Amino acid sequence: MDSEFYHKDIFGEVIDLDLLEEEVESDVGTKGKVNFNIFSITEALSLRDKRNAWTLYQKALGAGLVPEEVFWKMVWQVKSLMLASRTKTAEEAGMKPYPYSKAKSTLRNWQEGELEDLSRKLVVGYHACRLGEEEMETLIEKILLSL
Repeated sequence: MDSEFYHKDIFGEVIDLDLLEEEVESDVGTKGKVNFNIFSITEALSLRDKRNAWTLYQKALGAGLVPEEVFWKMVWQVKSLMLASRTKTAEEAGMKPYPYSKAKSTLRNWQEGELEDLSRKLVVGYHACRLGEEEMETLIEKILLSL
């Protein structure tokens, strides 16, 4: 193939393309995803800030994250909160000190039994999605808006 081939689009029109041009740093991360701190959603979840959690979820989707990725971070956060509620130290919970202390400090936003209910919703919703009864994106929205 000649070098001219690389300067044409699929219709054969010549395009101005410099293949040796250095990439410019931007907010685009690996695999073409815009950098987004997914842990901001888990923080809003643990604080029970439904408006912020939903807004951040929409930003995550806009940044190219898939709903399953957000879902598993939510599961991780609920698990961390439940562990922190049942233990006295990070070592006892088998967690690192920072996430443990963050979880422990946000437990005041949750009443007895609410974390278990949220965990149940996540598990039942996950299986409903796998059976094709619900969309993962919708499930996450429902859960975030019910905080």
